[in-house]
Amino acid sequence: MSWEGIDHALDRVRGEADRIALQCRDLDRDGRHRTVGSADLVGRTRRRWEEAEVRVHSLWTVYAALRAVVDRAADLRASADPDTPCTLTRLLDGPSVVLPGGDAPGERITLAEAIARATADYEEVTEAVSAVETAGDALRPRLAELESMWRDIGTYSDMVGIPEEAHEDLRAELSGVEETIHRDPLSLVVDGHVVTSEIERLRVLLDGTRGELRDALRMRDSYHENVERLRFAVDDVGRIVQRTRILREQVLAKVSAPAPVDVHDPVPALSAAVADLDTLRAQERWRDLGARLGVLQRAIHDATDDAREREVNLTRLLERRAELRGRLDAYRARAVRLGLTGDRRLTELHGAAHWELWRVPCDLRAATVSLAAYLRALQETSGADFPDDGTASGAWAPEGGSDGGVTR
Repeated sequence: MSWEGIDHALDRVRGEADRIALQCRDLDRDGRHRTVGSADLVGRTRRRWEEAEVRVHSLWTVYAALRAVVDRAADLRASADPDTPCTLTRLLDGPSVVLPGGDAPGERITLAEAIARATADYEEVTEAVSAVETAGDALRPRLAELESMWRDIGTYSDMVGIPEEAHEDLRAELSGVEETIHRDPLSLVVDGHVVTSEIERLRVLLDGTRGELRDALRMRDSYHENVERLRFAVDDVGRIVQRTRILREQVLAKVSAPAPVDVHDPVPALSAAVADLDTLRAQERWRDLGARLGVLQRAIHDATDDAREREVNLTRLLERRAELRGRLDAYRARAVRLGLTGDRRLTELHGAAHWELWRVPCDLRAATVSLAAYLRALQETSGADFPDDGTASGAWAPEGGSDGGVTR
């Protein structure tokens, strides 16, 4: 090398050595590195960390050997020995970095190889620390939520007199999750993403148990008020069912097809279930009462929704009949404006559609077909471009369609 080349190469390796020195000091000062290293790790996380510790040792070893060569080169550059350029060239370009090898001869690598190895070691260590820290950051808030739920369960259990061992299974599952998050968070990482399905499953269990106990406390302290609210809710279901049954009778008298939906009465079963609560209260089975309260509330809610849906279903049948009648009148008025009232075919088709729509009970499917036939004939006879009003398409199509959302 020329002196200019030597100075350029020496400045570059000095800068790289200083950069690696800073990285080594950063690792020593990094609180995350110390935290992870001091944890009692197991499983996949421990294996990853053991690999990282090997890389830490390698980083310091390579840096020490690298720094020794750089310092020697700097000293030689300051000397006036005529052989210095040749010696420096060998140091800067050749396998001058000797890594200790125990009893065996040490490995010899170039300065460039040493720099690359130290850089790779540092990146692997920081990546391992980051992976553990990232998994922990994602999992710790979820664990805190589970622990909060567990504390609530303990508080509610004490208040209603339920022994702690009643929730031993949940306690064991929570302990397992805690150990995994603290000691092996990387076992919950797949393809770079934290998998929380098991944590979510436990969260649902804890939340359900907490809800039951909270309901148990409500039933213990406000039994009569809660039961009264249930009875009022059941009475509301009864009123909706009664109204829907009356509506169904009206629909049956006016519409034969599609067949109107049945309307069953859930009130007797719901009332009996509410009455059974008195037995549990007499036995002071507060947790069973809390669970039964939740079940009954959901059952009443579902029964209310079902009755209202059937009411809407039945109402739509009557609305559909009125809609088809209105369309037939509109088509007839258009035929009059076009001067087609004397057309025999149109008269016959109009009469067929009118008979289908005004007969009692009315077959809405047959009426839809007849109305569509009248509309097509009117379009063909007049040559006019009528807008598509959906008479014979969509949910009420006579072929290949459904019954417009009407279920049997």
